[in-house]
Amino acid sequence: MCNGRIMIAGTNSGCGKTTVVCGLLKCLLNRKMNIHAFKCGPDYIDTSFHKKVLKIPTGNLDSWFCKPEDLRKIVSKKADKCDIAVIEGVMGYYDGMGFTQRASAYEIADITSTPVILIINCKGMSSSLEAVLSGFVNMKQNSHIKGVIFNRLSEKLYRYAKECALKLGVQPLGYIPSDSSLHIESRHLGLVGADEIKGFDEKLDHLADVMEKTIDIDAVMKLAKTAEKLEYEAEKDVGTDSKSCVNIAIAKDEAFCFLYDDNIAFLEENGCKIMYFSPIHDSEIPYDADGVIFWGGYPERYAKELSENKSMIKSVKKVIDSGIACIAECGGFLYLHSYLEGTDGKKYPMAGIIDGEAVNGGKLQRFGYMEVTPVSDGMACRCMQPLKTHEFHYWKSCNPGSDFQVKKVSDESISMAGYNTEKLYAAFMHIYFYGNEEFGMNFIKKSCEYAAKKHWDNIAKPLNGLGDFEDIIVKIAGIQNTEHVDISKKALVIMCADNGIVEENVSQSGQDVTAIVAANMASRKSSVCLMAGYTGAQVIPVDIGIACETIPSGKKIDDMDGILHKKISHGTKNFLKEHAMTDKQCIKAIETGKEIVKMCSEKGINIIATGEMGIGNTTTSAALAAILLDEKPENVTGYGAGLTNEGLKNKTETVRKACEMYSGYKDDTLKLLSCIGGLDIAGLAGVFIGGAEYGIPVVIDGLISGIAALTAEYMSPGTKKYMIASHAGKEPALKKILTHLELKPVIDANLALGEGSGAVMVFPLLDMSMSVYNESNTFENIDMEAYECLH
Repeated sequence: MCNGRIMIAGTNSGCGKTTVVCGLLKCLLNRKMNIHAFKCGPDYIDTSFHKKVLKIPTGNLDSWFCKPEDLRKIVSKKADKCDIAVIEGVMGYYDGMGFTQRASAYEIADITSTPVILIINCKGMSSSLEAVLSGFVNMKQNSHIKGVIFNRLSEKLYRYAKECALKLGVQPLGYIPSDSSLHIESRHLGLVGADEIKGFDEKLDHLADVMEKTIDIDAVMKLAKTAEKLEYEAEKDVGTDSKSCVNIAIAKDEAFCFLYDDNIAFLEENGCKIMYFSPIHDSEIPYDADGVIFWGGYPERYAKELSENKSMIKSVKKVIDSGIACIAECGGFLYLHSYLEGTDGKKYPMAGIIDGEAVNGGKLQRFGYMEVTPVSDGMACRCMQPLKTHEFHYWKSCNPGSDFQVKKVSDESISMAGYNTEKLYAAFMHIYFYGNEEFGMNFIKKSCEYAAKKHWDNIAKPLNGLGDFEDIIVKIAGIQNTEHVDISKKALVIMCADNGIVEENVSQSGQDVTAIVAANMASRKSSVCLMAGYTGAQVIPVDIGIACETIPSGKKIDDMDGILHKKISHGTKNFLKEHAMTDKQCIKAIETGKEIVKMCSEKGINIIATGEMGIGNTTTSAALAAILLDEKPENVTGYGAGLTNEGLKNKTETVRKACEMYSGYKDDTLKLLSCIGGLDIAGLAGVFIGGAEYGIPVVIDGLISGIAALTAEYMSPGTKKYMIASHAGKEPALKKILTHLELKPVIDANLALGEGSGAVMVFPLLDMSMSVYNESNTFENIDMEAYECLH
């Protein structure tokens, strides 16, 4: 249990924060204390000093990257495992973004309620130090400044400085004399790396010896104990089954030395195994890597050595070209270029993934926080979903990419840069996973997909021999965050509801049919129930809006045990006369779908098929498709359940009227769904959204299921990554919907049964594919040379 925490902050950059922190950490270690160090802001280098002090655990705290509750959680989780936590500030105590305290050391101290010791560089000052200290203490009503250490002050003057501190109600904790042997050098990226300082261990021992004599270490520890305990909401135990088990290879050597320890912790917490390799000294990327990361460092200083390692460069190009998930930030980004200019001015051949040169810019190119927004979908994140990043580099790219709009937070200047493909993030911008969790999880998912693809390719069969079914299993590996795919527990969710538009004679059947078929499902005698039974899938018929209360036998729908009773209303209204349902009813239907997925998740269901039963729902679906896809009504309206040509003409005209009435809501999908309906579509939309939230693949059936999937994607972008298309169907709108969702159906057999039958039909095909995936011999098992992709 943590005995406290303390922040060491400074009046400005270069005042001696890192010197004091390193000396303090050494003093505490000499007392056999278990310590955790933190650095405020995105700086990699200062944390390397912390790690150098007998390799104590370290990490970054950044209030721009992270929400306050996440920041408190990070501090508390790590500090609770040690005796004392020492936090090093950033720049001047109050210096944040621009002339604000945003992302400053003060803001972090305030969020985490941490007592602060201020470091004042007293060189060239005497009485003025009182004015400096007074200004810092009184800048805020609660500055959190509880103590002060005077750097570069003589023993003779300390007694006067001590009196100044006491006068201001601040505890004087000591001083460090002006001595060049105690000073830690600086360089173009802030500080030299710990391994580069000659005699660093000896220097640190000397510093600690001095500080033991001139600083009251016991008083520092006592002050740290005054920090209040941080409360945070405990994370839900999702179990190990939901975590990945992929191998992530991380470049780490002299050239690649800027690593966020928290990013590595994020990967490990999500089940990743970390494998380090050296682009300078090793001959290839580890053969069993499923994802690879090149973070920052100084590749320009080792350009000759990197370039001469031809086998590694060949390995990097081969692995990235094979589709491995790859992150390349700053120094890693430079390494992927065709050529890199070294610090010696010469240009050396590199990996050649980025066609172009990386050269010395002659001055600092970019520095500070950047908000980056992708202009298209990619591994980093979805189109137009912003990421919080940081830049600091002197080298520049002659081909920087244009996949992100990069806005510098301090002055709001905008540029285009970076690469964001399906499997590659390459840019100067550094990304912190705890502040951009979706990015981190996307990388893990793509690594899982790569692991599954490698597994398929190692099976003794022609490459991609099972075609689209191999791709589906790979996709499920990404959804489930593991190459060990499991789809053994299946369910079929059937939303049953009626649509008021039947008043316009758009169907040959009446609403009594919905109740009769639902009753048949309850007894598990309907066609789709028999098909589901064959596959072992649990059938879940849901009364979300059946209009009739009884079936011809007189039995009430509400009394049937085989139906999940979630009725929101007795069908919807005629959308040509009034809105089909209220916004509140629509939202409730969506939430119902999500609740059902949650229930399935709790039962261990790992794949869900979707179906529906409702009269008039192909008309509502066609109307929604026409508006959302900007299609002519005749291009998306079909015969449904057996209309005549005259009936189709009437149905098409009904869709046309819907477009005239409601096209104004095209960009407000929820409102459009409320206006047109139906409850079955809204409920299924909730199922698709729930699948994304709970990490369960959801299979699309026909038109109604398809339009529900489309509305789900519009309301919750990224949901389509969790969808599987089953069949092409006969309704003209379905093919257009699947094309828009970028999904490819695996069955094209003119299916028109509905109720989820096409989705269920995919289950045995996937089961057969899984038998091959899990049980087949590999090329290695049978001593056969593996096939290679020759195109």
